[in-house]
Amino acid sequence: MGVRGEGTVTIRGVTPDEVFDFVLDPAQYTRADTKMIWVTKLGDTPDGMVAREDGRFLNRFKGSVVTRYRWTRPNRIDITDEHGLPERLHAWFDIEPVEGGTRLHHVEEIDLGHGPLGWLHDRVGGRWFAEAVTKEVGEIARLMEAGERGRGPAAHQLT
Repeated sequence: MGVRGEGTVTIRGVTPDEVFDFVLDPAQYTRADTKMIWVTKLGDTPDGMVAREDGRFLNRFKGSVVTRYRWTRPNRIDITDEHGLPERLHAWFDIEPVEGGTRLHHVEEIDLGHGPLGWLHDRVGGRWFAEAVTKEVGEIARLMEAGERGRGPAAHQLT
């Protein structure tokens, strides 16, 4: 079963590269996504990175998953789970130029699985999750239209 959230917005006055960089910068992205606490890169891959995502469910319960990010700059970011409680996690960002700005379409899907625990998760958190993703997309647009920008993959440089 699982839960799903999505949102689409046109962000005026920004380029696809700027949206791409904003989404990949944890210092900016966590301002828009209330489910996310932080993203820590664990390593590079040929087409992206592996990262630990620290987040919260229902704005209360903290947890972490290891995810694989694959991207095609500046049009697509695809995120899947590598390790963690959900049986399946898939999120993606489609970014495309439009007249006067950039269109961002974002989808997140989580199937917790694990029998009754997954059913309870879907029942209790499904609406909250869907609303949180919609708000996240709107907040990305608000922040970017106010002049905020991100550093993209450079925000994840390992020292």
